[in-house]
Amino acid sequence: MVRLSVRERRAELGITPGVPLLLRVLRENYHGGGWQGPSVLGALRDLDVKGARWRPGVGRHNIWELAIHLAYSRHILMGRMGLHVAVFPHRLMKTWWPSLPKALTSQAWLADVALLDRLHDELIDAVSGASRRVLGTVRPGRNDTIAMELLGVATHDAYHAGQMHLIRRMQQSGRRRPGR
Repeated sequence: MVRLSVRERRAELGITPGVPLLLRVLRENYHGGGWQGPSVLGALRDLDVKGARWRPGVGRHNIWELAIHLAYSRHILMGRMGLHVAVFPHRLMKTWWPSLPKALTSQAWLADVALLDRLHDELIDAVSGASRRVLGTVRPGRNDTIAMELLGVATHDAYHAGQMHLIRRMQQSGRRRPGR
């Protein structure tokens, strides 16, 4: 773990990335075009229901779970921005992890991909219209601004997009995690 000096920690408090940067990283990690590699949509492109629900091992997340997890993160952040958000359509199985629908059908998969896409578009609209005051808000008991949390959503997308690509490769090769 990197230890920061008191001065370094103070300098990091209240960092508020601007709207153009936030929009860029959110779009690149979701739609593609960034230098870091795979995007969320790239990972989901042409994925059928069989691929979406395939697990790399017992107790491991599948791509479908990762997709609705990403949708939920957008839902939460819009609420943190002070926007009215409807009830999320999936109940949580644990913190930040919505459960899959009861019927794992092609229609349900496409509906959840559409949910993720819609929530991404809504988040982009929310960030586009966000005031400096909203982006600079620090929630009680936290150190990061809403803008830094939004930057975290983009980083989170990059992380899970990489996982999804790896899961697809594992499925295509017929390999599962060793010992599973």
